[in-house]
Amino acid sequence: MAQKAIREFDVKNMFFDYIKHNYNWYFISSLDDFKDIKENKKYVIKPDELFWKRWKLGLLWINLEKNELITWYKEKISKEIEINSLKWFLKNFIVEEFIPHDEEFYVSITSKREWDELTFSNFWWIDIEENWEKTKSILISPLEKLNKELILKNFWVKDEKILQVIIDLFNFYRDFDFAYLEVNPFCFNKETKELVILDMVAKLDNTAFFKHNSWNNISFPNSFWSIDLENEKYIMDLDEKTGASLKLKFLNLEWSIWLLLSWWWGSLVITDTLWYLGYSKEIANYWELSGDPTREYTFEYTKVLIEQMLKSKNAKYLIIAWAIANFTQIDKTFLWIIDVLDIYYKEIIEKDIKILVRRWWLNDKIWLKLLKDTCDKYWIKYTLTWSETYMTDILKEIKL
Repeated sequence: MAQKAIREFDVKNMFFDYIKHNYNWYFISSLDDFKDIKENKKYVIKPDELFWKRWKLGLLWINLEKNELITWYKEKISKEIEINSLKWFLKNFIVEEFIPHDEEFYVSITSKREWDELTFSNFWWIDIEENWEKTKSILISPLEKLNKELILKNFWVKDEKILQVIIDLFNFYRDFDFAYLEVNPFCFNKETKELVILDMVAKLDNTAFFKHNSWNNISFPNSFWSIDLENEKYIMDLDEKTGASLKLKFLNLEWSIWLLLSWWWGSLVITDTLWYLGYSKEIANYWELSGDPTREYTFEYTKVLIEQMLKSKNAKYLIIAWAIANFTQIDKTFLWIIDVLDIYYKEIIEKDIKILVRRWWLNDKIWLKLLKDTCDKYWIKYTLTWSETYMTDILKEIKL
């Protein structure tokens, strides 16, 4: 299951349409988008950029009139902000009417391996994680429906309206194949008693895309600061065309360690070990190849990485690492690496890039020798190991 986060604006649209309830809010990505906002009303504005805790970050403003909204918006888009050491500019916002209310409630639903976990609290906190002991959770089988009796048996819920909101959210979560849904908090309009959702976080299970035509109208944006380069988009396109898995994300194009890894867990083990060794600020990319892609696809995939690496002023190491391959054919994987080396060996030598290889599976010595012979032929620096070396020991070769 691949989880894809969606905007708060989109998930609120989906939910209120699902329960057939009118609710007005505005998605703001330019000054032109303010034209539909009415005068003489109070509003709330916050970024809609797939990061949370916006109140604590000083990025949620309440009780503003239209002219104040525009002033606040202009100020925020003109300044680079920093979140978790990442700096970028805000572009997308959500504006809603400011609704007076009293009590606030928390609910979340999480997809587990064999269950759906429903969590509820009659209280709300900005730091919900630090007050988790005041919430209560139950596990619900995929074959079991959520009803009022099950809720009342496990949670203290004092109002029929709250019961119905929990049921509606849970049914919405299942009907639309969400992997995660959090409302922190929901409340009720003090005057009309209608449902108000103040903050909503959602991730869809994108393996269910084929079931939902309505998803075509939903955007799946990158996280704050993350922008897809053209060559990353090219890999995404390849990934969609093959039954295998081809993943590539550049972290910093001027860092020194470049990764060509196989299997998601192998990619994580190597990357995590590099972090442990103190090279977290030297990892240029995340890479994952699995599912036995064809030689043509893997050639294109590797070519994109090598071309980008050769543009870097600081590239020093290319790490090629796998553990056991249960059905990937090593002759394919090594042949496409050799295909790329045949093209770019001169640039690799000029930049003095060293290749570190660790591979293991049946007949892998044959293909390691083929790669070794290619590196020797072109005078490319390398270290090659197989099963006698622990998977991450190859990283000890790095000297920066």
